[in-house]
Order: sequence, then structure tokens, then C-alpha cells
Amino acid sequence: MKIVYVNKKHQCRMVTLDEAENRFWIKPNLRERLIEKRMVGFDLDQLESIKEMPSIAEKVSSALPMVYLLMNFKDKRQVAVGVDEKGLYAITAALKIAGQRGYDVSNSLVYTPL
Repeated sequence: MKIVYVNKKHQCRMVTLDEAENRFWIKPNLRERLIEKRMVGFDLDQLESIKEMPSIAEKVSSALPMVYLLMNFKDKRQVAVGVDEKGLYAITAALKIAGQRGYDVSNSLVYTPL
């Protein structure tokens, strides 16, 4: 399973899905790991909607066999992630978990299948 975080400059960083905490954790860069000593993550329980974002895929890499998704969170943040086929199944499974934990998340979920 491969999941990558795409920042505003269309640079990719690896992401892991923590199913126990229902979060995405971004692999920390040198500054975050050594100086700030923190991890960056996104809580899937706070997810409001998710949709495909093919324009990001073209800018990042056309060679990667990934689907790029734009996630909108309750605090108005937008996060773009790229997932392969296994990652897409893992995300949809996590969203079902989020829907069970928070009723309002599943009601407002917008997802367009491939």
C-alpha cells in the first residue's frame, strides 16, 4: 500500500495510515524530526468530504499509478493525498470506521468512485 501527501508546491511525502487512531501520519522531514520533535498527522474523524483531484496527478507525476484525492476537514483545511489501489481500499475502510465513530462524517462524505 502506498499513500503520499501532496503539499501546495506539489511535492510528495510518504504517509502511513494508523487504523487504531484513525489518522494519517506524514513521514517527518529533518526539521520536524530533530528540531521541532513533532509529527504531522490528519485525523480522519474530522473529515467532511473527499473527492478526486486529477489535476494534481498531472502536476506531480503521470507515471505513478495513483488516484489523487482532495480531503476537506472540519477545520477548513484541505489535504491532497495520492493512493494506489490498496491504499484506496484502506482509506475507504477507514472512512467507514470514521462514519461509525462520528455520525455526521458519513452523512457529509462525498466520494466519486473510479
